[in-house]
Parts: sequence; structure tokens; C-alpha cells
Amino acid sequence: MFSLASITFACILAAASATPTTRQSTCSPNFEGAGVSILVAAGNVKWAVSPVVAGTVLKKTAEPFPPNAVADWHVEQTGSANATYIIKAISNNELVVDVVDGELTLEKIDTLTTQTWDIDCQQCISGASSTPSGGEFASGCSIKSVPSGLCATLEMGAEFLGLTECNPVVAQTFNFWTAPSA
Repeated sequence: MFSLASITFACILAAASATPTTRQSTCSPNFEGAGVSILVAAGNVKWAVSPVVAGTVLKKTAEPFPPNAVADWHVEQTGSANATYIIKAISNNELVVDVVDGELTLEKIDTLTTQTWDIDCQQCISGASSTPSGGEFASGCSIKSVPSGLCATLEMGAEFLGLTECNPVVAQTFNFWTAPSA
């Protein structure tokens, strides 16, 4: 009987040690209605749009330090059971980031699923409105189009943001910053 218990224990121990215990955990940021900047994780390049009118393609812009001096976006949860978001232009909350012909553009808000995004981050530091004096509150984030499953990407040397297959690369890794208080 002792040997049967020992064998059973050994089998359970072997099975437990063969089961991978490392899980990559991610978080969904809490934007709390704060205006934010979306920066490429590897520098001071951020999402920009000019002019702020429907049909304008999103592009990158290199900002002087600090790159979050002015917030450009409101990111709001859609209210679905899974945390999905819409990304609105701060200067015109009727315009949201959409996907048109594989490019990220500003379009009038409607019920199209092409305007919804999954945002998964490696680190979420409190909520956006409680980030003291502005600063980074979510980092290592992927921004994925809900209907296509493709990720927002800023390819090296590219001027405009587009969608490509999701890979853990710098061109698809973004950080969210709030603007400093006035």
C-alpha cells in the first residue's frame, strides 16, 4: 500500500512538473476618460493625424521631449464583456480610428466593428487620470483590430500606420501617456 501511494505521488509530481506554469499575462489599461498620446515603445514617435477630418490617414510624428506634451486621443471602452475600445480624436470626438483599405484613418463614429480595438499591455500602472503629472501608464501594448485580428503597425521608414499580422515586434508595441497638467 505504501508503494502504491508513493507511485501515485510520484506520478502526480511528474505531471505537475511537466505542465508549463509560465503564462504570459497582459492587462487592459483603464483610460478613465483622460486624454492620451500613443507612442511607439522604442522612442518619441507618436500617432498623429493632420488635418483632423474624416478620411485622413494616421501617420507618425516625431515629437520633441516630452513627447506627451499634448494629448491627441480619447480611448474609451465599448462596454462589451471583453474589454474592447474605440479611439477618438481629442479635437473632434465624432471622429474615430477606423480601418480603410488596410490603413488606419479617421472616420465618423458609427457601429462598424472596424472601429473597435483590443488593447493588451504588458504593464498597466494605475488608471490614466491618476498618473501624477502626466506620464506613462500603460506600456508594451498591442493594438489589434477586432474584426481582422491584425495589429496596428508602424513599419520602419513608413510614414503612415497600417495593419499587419501580429508579431511581438517594436513596430507593433505602443505605450500610452497622459499629458502633464497645465
